[in-house]
Parts: sequence; structure tokens; C-alpha cells
Amino acid sequence: MRGTKSAYNKTTTDGKSENKVNIEAIKTIVKSRKGSNLSVIIERPVKTLSAHKGNNIIKTTKLVIRGGVEYDNIGLVQEKREDGSLPSENAGLPWGEWTEYPLHISHKGSDYARFYPASGIGFTPKVSYTMNGVEVDKSVIEPLCLASEFKKSEDEPLCFTIKSENVKDIIL
Repeated sequence: MRGTKSAYNKTTTDGKSENKVNIEAIKTIVKSRKGSNLSVIIERPVKTLSAHKGNNIIKTTKLVIRGGVEYDNIGLVQEKREDGSLPSENAGLPWGEWTEYPLHISHKGSDYARFYPASGIGFTPKVSYTMNGVEVDKSVIEPLCLASEFKKSEDEPLCFTIKSENVKDIIL
């Protein structure tokens, strides 16, 4: 992309590109741009039905997020607390524990970054899928995968807790 800078792109000792951002790099980036909108690329394997375990299906999501903000200070969270659709007080994390609030959660030996939807822009996440290295339409892979991989929710999430190893890039 012209005019953008990748936050992290590392080459391994065997010369292969290892495009992923580790939790320390994520925290450094978010701290330096606390509350700012950032473009992020997330890539993760999709869980398939046992009959289709041989297919390597990857979901790539490009979205705009914010990090390093206080959940309780988000306007929508405050509105939902006032109208009763959220508890009046923060109940804490449903799983895991804060390693470094409000950036880093640890759970069962894995690191997760806490992000929030972008503010002030109407960006819709862009999702694509590859199967065995070839880009395919969602309709091709949906019958091969667990239904939980395609949850449909009407509401925009209030936050995203993303496994750090799935963060492929943060574009500054």
C-alpha cells in the first residue's frame, strides 16, 4: 500500500517472511498511538468438520481498531449501562486475566490483545478466505466448516480480544 508503513515484518533464519506481530510489538504500537484508529490484518485457521480436516482454510480479516482505551469510558458501553442492557458495573473478564491492563490478556498459555472498534468512521471489516492457498468464496467453505465459525450477530462488538499470534500486521 502506498503511503502506509507496516508495523512489523520479520524474516526468519531460513529466509521466510514471518508476517505476524507478537504481543510486545502490539503493546508498543498501541501505547504509541493510544486511542487512535489503526488498520490491522488478522489471519487465523478456520475450524472444519472432521470429514474435511485435510483442507487448510484460513480466514483473513482487515479492519480498523483502537487500542489502549478504557472499556468503561466508551460511549456505547455507558449508554448500555444506563439502559440496563449491560450490568451497572464492570463484571471483569469472562475468561483469562489481565497481564497488562488494558492491552494484554493471558489465558491458558496464550497472549491476547484487547482492541475496540474504530471511532468516527464507518468502516466495515473485509473478510476473505483461502483454502489450500487459493482464495475462495465463503459459500465454498461454509459447508466444510463448523457452524460456530460463521456466527451471525446483529450488534457490533464492544471489544475484540484477539490472539496475538493471529495478528498478521498493523499498518501505521
